[in-house]
Amino acid sequence: MNHAMRRAAVLRREILMLVGVLLLTACNPSPHEFRLTDISGSQAKLALFKAPTAEGKRLTAEDLRGKIVALSFGYTHCPDICPTSLAKLQAVVQRLGEAADDLRVVFVTVDPKRDTPAVLERYIHSFNPRFIALRPDPEALPKLTSRYHLTYSYGEPDAAGNYPVNHTSTLLIFDQTGRMRLMGRHDDNPKDIAGDIAYLINHPS
Repeated sequence: MNHAMRRAAVLRREILMLVGVLLLTACNPSPHEFRLTDISGSQAKLALFKAPTAEGKRLTAEDLRGKIVALSFGYTHCPDICPTSLAKLQAVVQRLGEAADDLRVVFVTVDPKRDTPAVLERYIHSFNPRFIALRPDPEALPKLTSRYHLTYSYGEPDAAGNYPVNHTSTLLIFDQTGRMRLMGRHDDNPKDIAGDIAYLINHPS
């Protein structure tokens, strides 16, 4: 075999190797790069301890099986973070379009004294009629927040009896099996949240 033939044979092998690499890449696309914090390794599961909804139904994690769950904690008298977060989740729903049928947004009050069922229902449905509000029993609320390493505390009431509630503003996202997958912050934008949720919807565990 002369020099030209050897070079041609080497070139053919290199081309075949390149084609193989390209085919392998096409069959195994790079994994999605989450914009929110990926906490899949925690292995934590969704648990709601049969907390009552604003409508009085007892909700369990099993009731939400098969859906992506976006779980947040707050209270209706919150002046800024809570309404901003819920408005952001409504923007996420709009971005998802029909895929939002596979998402459930759950808001848990940390101020059940003032957040009566009627107040909660009116508040949550002002953002989206499909959003779910939970009002845990007094003994269940500390257990529920500690499960997700969240905190809350009550400030001193003013002359009118109003008081602030300090609470963790973390957004927790669970996949269709109830496994905790992502953690969001109050400054995450709807585009990033929707993109990560869309990936979980399209790639069920």
